Amino acid sequence: MSFYDPGQLMAGFRSMSMLAGLVERGGRPAAVTPTIPLRSGEKQYGWFPVDVTGAGRRLAVVTSERLILGDEEFRLRSVTSLRPRPGDFALVLDVRDGRSVEVVGPWVPWLGVVLCAELHGAAWPPGYAPVIPAPRRRRELVDTHR
Repeated sequence: MSFYDPGQLMAGFRSMSMLAGLVERGGRPAAVTPTIPLRSGEKQYGWFPVDVTGAGRRLAVVTSERLILGDEEFRLRSVTSLRPRPGDFALVLDVRDGRSVEVVGPWVPWLGVVLCAELHGAAWPPGYAPVIPAPRRRRELVDTHR
């Protein structure tokens, strides 16, 4: 993965965690103001740079019907599986034509949750358990020697 600002990595991971919680409670991703022409009924959820393995940095645009990576467009109904690796900020999409596309970047874990919400109505693809580290809490020491 190319160098990314640590603040972006934290923001992307935190956004993934919050969106995953919302989707698990029955919520849906929120649409944003479109930056591309949309089809009738289509909603845009976001756009950001990603690294596409073997192809370099691309602008990713995610909608309710498509994932656009630079010049390539993937209809969500052609995606056969998603393999997220949130700890690596990576997601592999398998598509019907037999290709696999791997994207990496600070907002890719969030992208994975958006795609899973659209494809599966869940925060994670079938068979994947979320691996989100719990917030660290300071242990309070209890003085038992009074």
